[in-house]
Amino acid sequence: MFAKFTGPFKEFGLFAGIVYVLDRILSRLPGQMRLYFYELMVQPIPSEPLVPAKFVKHMEFRLIEEGDPEVALMPAREDIKAARFEQDVICFGAYKKGELIGYIWFAFNHYDEDEVRARFEIHPADASVFDFDLYLFEAYRMGFSFVGMWDGASRYLRERGVRYTFSRLTRFNTASRRAHDHLGWKRIGRALFL
Repeated sequence: MFAKFTGPFKEFGLFAGIVYVLDRILSRLPGQMRLYFYELMVQPIPSEPLVPAKFVKHMEFRLIEEGDPEVALMPAREDIKAARFEQDVICFGAYKKGELIGYIWFAFNHYDEDEVRARFEIHPADASVFDFDLYLFEAYRMGFSFVGMWDGASRYLRERGVRYTFSRLTRFNTASRRAHDHLGWKRIGRALFL
């Protein structure tokens, strides 16, 4: 019992552990209150490929448009997907042998967050994007799929003059934090929402 209580503090640190415990308590109370603790980050778009071409030769990349059948495969709520397409965003899909294995969204100029009421403004707007909802289907979460997807996305952005991608990570998503560590991200801020 003691180990279960101290686990969040060991994993996230004192402050983040307190936020985590408070969020768990709030989520069980009536009123649908939550605490969202984000780390804001910037990641440079690499000038060279992330992996040798032979590791991604079976992958292809293309934009997913509103109304494409792949949109129905995305686990986000329908109203969230519709709101995303109403913004200045694109959805970049990764495929293996014609099958969608994952996707990532990119917002230009600004991103209206769909978990909390916030707008993230992107600067410099002509050389930056905001990335969100990077999702790999479970069968593809091992191996080179994550890096392969970032490699394809980086090439797409680089060809359009984008040098930086900004994003927010939920402080408690340790798997995502570890994955981004390999890509050279740098934390530039934190945000806490009630």
